[in-house]
Amino acid sequence: SEKVAFTATVARAMTSKNGQTHVFPHIIRNVWGGYNGNTGVFTAPWDGVYVFFCRITGTENPSDMVSEFIMNGLAKTRNLLIARFPTPYRTSSSSIVLSLNHGDKVWIKMALGGYDFNAGDGGYQTYSPVFSFDCDFFYSKKCINI
Repeated sequence: SEKVAFTATVARAMTSKNGQTHVFPHIIRNVWGGYNGNTGVFTAPWDGVYVFFCRITGTENPSDMVSEFIMNGLAKTRNLLIARFPTPYRTSSSSIVLSLNHGDKVWIKMALGGYDFNAGDGGYQTYSPVFSFDCDFFYSKKCINI
């Protein structure tokens, strides 16, 4: 089966605004080219089950930050990052399993933005999916095409 994967990071500190798509412009790997580093949007190259991971680090914010996994314009999950001053450099990770059809779009939206920390290309902020046709990854011997 064909594999789809990408890893993208933020290579410098930035400020994300409320409601903004969080763009991870530094692409480390982009198998099948599904991720757009200019828009921050992943487009599924074919139908299947995808697992997405996201890690964001905040620093010295006046309030907490909240990120969301968005699929075709609808929020699927929310993730709280407690990043208020005086507790800087807090990291929050989230993941989601989605059944996508060819052309479906997934991105990270900052419901509550703030100051994002980073110190180089390795990234304290990452965004990656894994695609699988089989279900062994999910600890199941039965595979149901969704």
